Amino acid sequence: MIGLCDMRSFYCACEKVFRPDIRDSGVVVTSNNDGVVVALDDRAKAVGIKKFEPYFKQRGLIERAGVLAFSSNYELYGEVSARIMATLAELAPNGIEVYSIDECFVDFSAVPRHELKAFAAMLRDTIWRQQGITMGVSIAPTKTLAKLGQCATKLFPQIDGVCVLEHEAQWQWLAARVNVNETWGIGRKLTRKLRARGINTVADLSEVTQTDAQTLQGITLVRTVRELQGEPCIDMDCQPQPKQNIISSRSFGQKQTCLKPLQEAVSHYAVRAGIKLRAQSSLCFRLSAWLQTSAHDAKPCADELSATLPGGTADSRELSRVAVALVARLYRPGYKYAKAGVMLQDIRPEQFAQQDLLSPRSENAARLMAVVDDVNARFGSGAIKLARQGGAAGFAMKRAMKSPSYLTRWHEIPHIKLG
Repeated sequence: MIGLCDMRSFYCACEKVFRPDIRDSGVVVTSNNDGVVVALDDRAKAVGIKKFEPYFKQRGLIERAGVLAFSSNYELYGEVSARIMATLAELAPNGIEVYSIDECFVDFSAVPRHELKAFAAMLRDTIWRQQGITMGVSIAPTKTLAKLGQCATKLFPQIDGVCVLEHEAQWQWLAARVNVNETWGIGRKLTRKLRARGINTVADLSEVTQTDAQTLQGITLVRTVRELQGEPCIDMDCQPQPKQNIISSRSFGQKQTCLKPLQEAVSHYAVRAGIKLRAQSSLCFRLSAWLQTSAHDAKPCADELSATLPGGTADSRELSRVAVALVARLYRPGYKYAKAGVMLQDIRPEQFAQQDLLSPRSENAARLMAVVDDVNARFGSGAIKLARQGGAAGFAMKRAMKSPSYLTRWHEIPHIKLG
């Protein structure tokens, strides 16, 4: 049996953990530069606020309804997620597969059938007690059915956030009551195709023949149909493979016309990518950097350049140096740049990467980067940074409604007032 742990309205829930005064209020979270609403809780949905709609168009409704808006606080969400996943990994007997920042699959195969519901309830209660985050737990024979079970945890409050689908009659009953677009992996385009053929519910999809599924979407849809019939086709991956590409990119809070802030931005992005690279014990052998204006500008522009890194590197100083040099070549005066980014490519495991005879890697560099990572992990991101990163004021995203980084910055830890 496979379980799925799904945090309810995760971004909004994280904002409420350290703000007991707003736990009964509606909350929305906006995207980079406060562009669109990317997360909202049930109270915000009830007043008509829409996900993925521009924030400025809904601002009046949000304010009139007394809903609170927050800018995305990725440091906070990432830290809370890491703590939740660490707890679940410790409690799960056969490991977990992290699927996203607020979801993970859990291998329940070692849990006796008659204890499944109690064990799931224990996981739910532990996360609530330790992190203050509401979590739904659904268990089924396949990943796709476990995803379907999450619909039950949301639709039926009486099951108290735990759904166990052991028998075909149970998941068929639920599937008949869930729209086909709620199926894991079914997007808008495929939904339109399915509805054109009269396939409106998950139960309808489960009855599609493999031949028709192959015609509609190939082997991917065939696997989905088989999983909805109770046949496991998608294995658990408790040890995910290292990333083959690492991208670090952001839109600017204000458009940039000068070279210096653009170089500071890509230096910052290269350093962030380097941290991820070292975390998976890998080396990068190729780096790309790009600059782009808004697509709506009178003179839109988007350029990209790449450079090889002989022998490979995970040294943030080298990654930053190459990224800054590429941007100097990309920069063209007269353009208002809205976004820049860095991508690390040709990533190989450090222990298997062959060194370049003419460019040997420095052991001192590896030790230095390890010290820098440890210090920044302990005292907060940016405690130690490269001089060429400069200050973030020139290129930082607009996050006018950002909450404090309660868990990652000493000076933003909440204070308790006594008496």
